[in-house]
Amino acid sequence: MSYVKDTHMVHNKSKLGNVLIVSAHDPSGAGLQADIETCQALKCYPATIVTGLTTQNTRKLSSVRNISAHDFRAQLETLLEEFSPDVCKVGLINSTDLMASLSNVITEQLPDIPLVIDPILGSGSGAKLFTEEIIEGYLQHLVPIAEIITPNLREVRLLSNDRDVVSSVDYLLGKGCKNILVTDTDPEKEIIINHLFSRVCRQETYEMKRYRGEYHGTGCTLSSAVACRLATGMDIRSAVRSAQKYAHSAVQFAHDLGWCQKIPNRFF
Repeated sequence: MSYVKDTHMVHNKSKLGNVLIVSAHDPSGAGLQADIETCQALKCYPATIVTGLTTQNTRKLSSVRNISAHDFRAQLETLLEEFSPDVCKVGLINSTDLMASLSNVITEQLPDIPLVIDPILGSGSGAKLFTEEIIEGYLQHLVPIAEIITPNLREVRLLSNDRDVVSSVDYLLGKGCKNILVTDTDPEKEIIINHLFSRVCRQETYEMKRYRGEYHGTGCTLSSAVACRLATGMDIRSAVRSAQKYAHSAVQFAHDLGWCQKIPNRFF
């Protein structure tokens, strides 16, 4: 078992990584904003593809308006005429048409880059962001080509028809995903216990102190940090360890703006 210490990060400055980010806009500090800030803090260059516009704050989510499949594909094709990503990170993508389009682009044009998927099935305020169709879209289009997915305990079960965690992991690895980082979201525990499962290596477990309070955009921060570390040349296990240290410190030094939830300080 690995113990993730509560320390500041030492940034890897050896290579500027290019990160293709595919997610929705959240005006309250998660989503694309969290992804961009994380990339900047970890010395990577973020190029963003918008999947939708959300109407939300840290207390509630009112609506999600998806980008059309035509506009989504146009964004991707135009950007990739110039931009050569080292990794692709996927956040909120609330349309199976967009999932299918992204999968086609990745497999046809970017088959050699790692795909990091944060399967966002609910907002930080607790709003539901999935249907059976969305779950099936993940399983058909994205999970099979993912280097790593980063679901929390609830999401990993939702993706596997409510199996227990171990059976859920086996199910998703069997769909083709290479690695799964299952994150602990139980607010009653004093210690966070995350688990990395892999198709080829033994399980790793990570323990961290839990900071009291509610936070907005921690999952986005963690998954983007994994993407950044992969973009700068780390192997998957080193990337996961480093990303957790970074995200943990961002929560430790979170901004308390007087809102319902605190915002991780990604430039601590």
